[in-house]
Order: sequence, then structure tokens, then C-alpha cells
Amino acid sequence: MPHPQISPGVYWAKDRTVTTADGARIAFRVLRDDDLPPGPTVALLSGFLCPDTWWHHLTPQLVAAGYRVVMLHYRGIATSTAPEWPDDRSMTVERYAEDVLDVLHAAGVHEVNLIGHSMGGQVMVEVARRIPDRVTSMTSITGAYRSPTRGMYGQGWLIEPAMTQLIRLLRPLRGQMGTAVWRTVWRTVPFLPLGRAATAFSARTPDDIVASYEAHAVTLTGEYFIAALEAMHRHDPGDVLGDLDVPTLVISGDTDPFTPRAVAEEMVEGLPQAELLVVPDTSHGAILEEPEVVGDAVLTHLAKATGHLPA
Repeated sequence: MPHPQISPGVYWAKDRTVTTADGARIAFRVLRDDDLPPGPTVALLSGFLCPDTWWHHLTPQLVAAGYRVVMLHYRGIATSTAPEWPDDRSMTVERYAEDVLDVLHAAGVHEVNLIGHSMGGQVMVEVARRIPDRVTSMTSITGAYRSPTRGMYGQGWLIEPAMTQLIRLLRPLRGQMGTAVWRTVWRTVPFLPLGRAATAFSARTPDDIVASYEAHAVTLTGEYFIAALEAMHRHDPGDVLGDLDVPTLVISGDTDPFTPRAVAEEMVEGLPQAELLVVPDTSHGAILEEPEVVGDAVLTHLAKATGHLPA
């Protein structure tokens, strides 16, 4: 690993915070190679319950190429806090996107290249919807632009209503007892083997990096898990894709059942300037399974969109 783990799932210390309108403190950091003039800015938008883990390889690649990299933790994740004055909108994909805008403002970022992994694709679309003239490019890595249950395993017609019912059944986890159950499950259930059995991950998905994701999940509450799951599940940006007229790279793992190739193709078809890269023999963990392939594709895409030549 290029960086030691500072705390569960955290590999890069977050040295700044911004406080949102509802009192959440969003922790972030801007990374770049200080020996080089600052290049274009890239904002990394994480997936479901994710701190830094899935950016493990891509972040050093971006920094080495001379990009300024904005890393943040969503509200309630790792070093960021939950809102002090929660309301009905406290946990939505739209609110995550507004937190990203607060971070970009605090960091003095005007033009930005957005990279979303998994659920981060949904956040990316909502950020771009709000500041279309400031987004230079977008990259979706095994991501969906709306609730992934609509395309999961190619059985959205069954999975989407089933997930709605499951969330209803899980709502008792919002209390203290639910948190105890949630943490016990994460400590005892073999997450990665189950993920491989469900074909979400492959034998090539690194055990140690996924273990850091698990270690972070144990620190969350049952209430947070249900709220985040519901936020991801109910998100639908409508027909906004046609309005996002920026160069976009959509990366798909060819065996990914969570955001299968059909979802990636749908996204490419809906965007005015999009191209598709299918990475062979990879799953939802393609960003970790083929880091060089994914990293090279992202850097090539960014260079075309920004005119920036890697350092």
C-alpha cells in the first residue's frame, strides 16, 4: 500500500473542514505535488459508505500526473460528521452533492473534473446538474447515474421493489439495538467472500484494501446505514443526462452485476459527449483489480478534456 492506514478506511489525512447549512462538518483535503505547478482540479466522489479505500491506486496516479486532487468524506463518513440539525433532506444524494459544492467553494475551486465511483456516479450527476458551466469533464467508474437497483443483475424489475420492502423491514436498525446488530454483522459476516460469491467482486479484488472498507463500516451506526441505503435507492435525476454536455468517460467492469454494462451503455447513450470503456475480466471492483488500465484511461481522458500534459 502506498500509504499507511491512518484510521479505518482513511489513507490521506483530511486537514480542512467546511460546515454546511445543517451543521454537518465535511472533512476534505487538496492533494498535489508541490514540486510542480498546479494542474487542473479533480474531485473524487466516493461510493456507498466509502472513505478513501477505492481511491487507493488512482489518487497517487493523479497526483503524480500533476493534478490537484480534492478528496472528501461524505457527511457521517469517517472524518466528517453528521448534521447537527437534521431534516428530511439530511441524507439524500442531492445533499451529498451540495456538500461537494461547499467543499469546492472552500477550496477555491472554480473549474473541476468530476470522477465518481459506484454511488459516486449519482453524486457526480447531481453536482454537474448544479454547476454545468464549471465542470470540465466527468468520469464514471463502475457507477450508476440513478438508483443502481434499477439495473442490478439485469433484474431491476424485481430488485427495485424488493429493495424498497427490505428498507422498510430494516428501519428498526435505526435504534441502539440496531446499531449493535449492524456492527455484529459486519464483524462476523465474511463480506469479501460473500461479495465474490455474488459476483460483485472477483478473486482479483485485493483482500487488504477491502478489509479497510469493512473496518470503516463497523464504525457506522445502523441508523446511518439505513439512511444512506435509502438515499442511494430512491435517487432519480430524471432526464438530466442530456443537459450534461461535457466530455465523459464511462468505465464498466465486464462482469459487474451491480452496475452492469447495460447501465453503462444507457448512460453513454444519454450523455451528449460520452465514450465507454469496458475493462475485461473485472467486476464492481475494477478500479482495484486493473488499476493501471483504469488509471491510464482516466489520465488519457483528462488530458483530452483539459489539455493538461502529465508531469
